[in-house]
Amino acid sequence: MDESKRENNRLWILLARRTAKEITAVEEEELGKLLQEQPFALYVQDIISQQWHDKHKNFTEKDIYLALEKHKQKMHAVDNTVLNEIGTYTTTDEFLQTHKKYRIRRILRYTSVAAACLLAAMAIWKWSFTPEIKEPVPVLQQLATQNGSRSQLVLSDGTNVWLNAGSKLEYPKQFSGKVRSVTLEGEAYFDVTHNEGQPFLVHTKAFTVKVLGTAFNIRAYNDEDSAAASLIRGKIAVQLNADTSKTIMLLPREKLIIPTPAVAEEPIDAGRKETNISNTQKFTVNKAFISTDKQNTVLETAWKENKLAFKNTSFEKIAMALEKWFAVEIHFKNDNKKKLNLTGTFEGESLEEILNAFRETGNAFKYSKDSNGVIWIE
Repeated sequence: MDESKRENNRLWILLARRTAKEITAVEEEELGKLLQEQPFALYVQDIISQQWHDKHKNFTEKDIYLALEKHKQKMHAVDNTVLNEIGTYTTTDEFLQTHKKYRIRRILRYTSVAAACLLAAMAIWKWSFTPEIKEPVPVLQQLATQNGSRSQLVLSDGTNVWLNAGSKLEYPKQFSGKVRSVTLEGEAYFDVTHNEGQPFLVHTKAFTVKVLGTAFNIRAYNDEDSAAASLIRGKIAVQLNADTSKTIMLLPREKLIIPTPAVAEEPIDAGRKETNISNTQKFTVNKAFISTDKQNTVLETAWKENKLAFKNTSFEKIAMALEKWFAVEIHFKNDNKKKLNLTGTFEGESLEEILNAFRETGNAFKYSKDSNGVIWIE
């Protein structure tokens, strides 16, 4: 490498070090001399000396050196081309005239190269450090009801939700994105605002319900061995958590009961009332019609109207419902009493009045309360 090229390379390195504020006093003095010898670089210096830097990354001398090496190779190729052109002239006048053009071209070339370096560096900086635009994470809120209480709320899209006792609903403060998604533990009645462009999803321990706009009830308590979805109007799709490729469609007044955990292996025929699905053990998914009592009360949604309604329901399941409704503990001294099937609709009665009503229908059982308030069935 000849002396002029070494000086030129040194000039760019020192300019880069000055821009990075890493130049020493000795190097600063050296740079001043080089700028006097090559005044065209002053223009370039004015460009690159502007304070454009990235606060997240420090460029090392090695980074600068590698970038300059690439441009040095390009400049070297241009030098050879120009020298070859100069060599084709034989007279002194022709040579001086060409050499003058060469000096101008050299100044313009270095200026262009430096400007190109600046633009490329700025483009790389912007590409590398511009934050990735992501869909904002929704701010989640939670509504929980204790045993003995119920609640109602309206979501940001206008959907109405009634939450039964001992339940929890997790939902975003504002719906955004492609779906409206909530998570339920317990029991809730949904009257969903219709929106074809943004489906409404309810995630539970056993399944996910997908709707566009409809009314339905979901019961999915963690302490119960089954989960159920009951459709009042419209249409819903129920997707089993154990096998997301299986979807069951429900029509109005249809109910789906899924033992938990339910692991589906075979497609479920929507036209069949009962379908066996199995993994290591057998489960039965029941698809049936919603029941009503003599007063035409829908059993699955009676709680929303502050009613308790049972039809041929085991005493064990009734006891679990009474525990949540009245915030009490109910235990059985005699397990055979759990199997009693009871029927009744109640509105406003106390726990004792409900137990007495069941007993008066001819069911042989007794109950008592201990000092801790626990109800014992025997």
